[in-house]
Amino acid sequence: MGDERWDEAIAALHRFLGLIGDSPDRLVAHQNLGACYLALERFDEALAALDEVERLQPEDPDVFYSRGVTCACAARLPEAIAVFELLKRRWPQQARQYEVKEDIQQLGRIQSGKLPPGTYLLEHLKEQIGINTDLGDFHLVEHKARRMIAAVPERPEGHFALGIACLEQDRYPEALESFQAAHARDPRYKPTIYNIGHTCLKLERPAEALVWLERALRRNPKNLAALHQLGVACERLGRRDEAIAWWQRALKLDPNYYLAQQRLHEIGEGPPPVEPPHPLEAAEFHRLLPLIKKRMRHPKIFRNGGLTLSCQSGVGYVLEDAENPLNGTIYMGGPFNVGGFELEEDLLDFMGMVKMLLHTIDAHNTRDVAILVYYADGSTFNYQARFQRGKRVGDDAHGQFIVTEAPRFFKLRMDSDLVTPYGNPMQGKLIYLSQHPKPAVLVSTLGLEGTR
Repeated sequence: MGDERWDEAIAALHRFLGLIGDSPDRLVAHQNLGACYLALERFDEALAALDEVERLQPEDPDVFYSRGVTCACAARLPEAIAVFELLKRRWPQQARQYEVKEDIQQLGRIQSGKLPPGTYLLEHLKEQIGINTDLGDFHLVEHKARRMIAAVPERPEGHFALGIACLEQDRYPEALESFQAAHARDPRYKPTIYNIGHTCLKLERPAEALVWLERALRRNPKNLAALHQLGVACERLGRRDEAIAWWQRALKLDPNYYLAQQRLHEIGEGPPPVEPPHPLEAAEFHRLLPLIKKRMRHPKIFRNGGLTLSCQSGVGYVLEDAENPLNGTIYMGGPFNVGGFELEEDLLDFMGMVKMLLHTIDAHNTRDVAILVYYADGSTFNYQARFQRGKRVGDDAHGQFIVTEAPRFFKLRMDSDLVTPYGNPMQGKLIYLSQHPKPAVLVSTLGLEGTR
């Protein structure tokens, strides 16, 4: 499921159900089957799986929410609205109430003809695509983008997402065609204009790129990426002075903009690029580091290359990265619950589970999500996404999270209103620590048993 190999997951879950009899694990298996069938748009089978979940656990609001989502994706609007209204009445304190109200409003607009019938499914896929893009799963982005286009061909989002997927897979002519299709459907859709220019540069058509990038800059005069690409386009056209002017303009907006520094240095018009100054968070980390370590009288210390994790149950932990001082984590509080993996296969299952968890997190019920992965070969993947009042306000991604590669250190930070078996709501940090030959999981229960 973490890799979205839904058919294989369904087959495995059915085999599992055939082996476990009346075990309580049947509940989770049917929940997972419902999710798999929904992802494949096999709506009747998804609802049948949810019938089994409701039979086993009749008073679970999450079952009703899943049923509402499934009916809405299937465009069974009266049934979906009825389920969401029931959820709203019976569980007024349930964490998803904000989403439920929005769902009811949107479904009402679809039912009245103000929105196309496939709008809910499109938005459902669009939310997933945001996570797939951040995780570098562009084959999944492409598949879901085509489903979005089939659901509502007149909307730009599916065509735009398909363009991004093709661009990231170096299929530039297809990317340009998709971006142009998105632009034709909504010329006001801002990201499209820049990406058309960017793709034209990839196709070695700098004169054409220049036109689109200038339009993108008029829409957003502080678009550093557009300024950088305008310089690249001018350089390829032999207009050196104009290229310099664009890069210098970018540096006036942000003196630490690395790409502009690098370009100017490469053509002999500037000093070597420098890394930006450390943010205040990094300075605070280094200020607190000796204080926290002093409180840990008997810490357990684990090392992997430049990484050091020091932790003591009931006190806290410190994760340091000697190779990159900007990477570091301090947590004070506890206690910690520690579990281990018996088999290497369990490790990959865990990674898949975490990746699947990311698909369930959205801006409406999550305030802050951050992941930090360190691979055994020393390369680093870093992903952050920040949410405020239901909107994503920032993200940063470098590298690719591949579920079949087992990192040495894996950390997921979550501050969420999600209802989970670990608390209602669950708030805390989950750290994967691979310490050969006994990998283990370290979980702090911030917000449940301990204090910050």
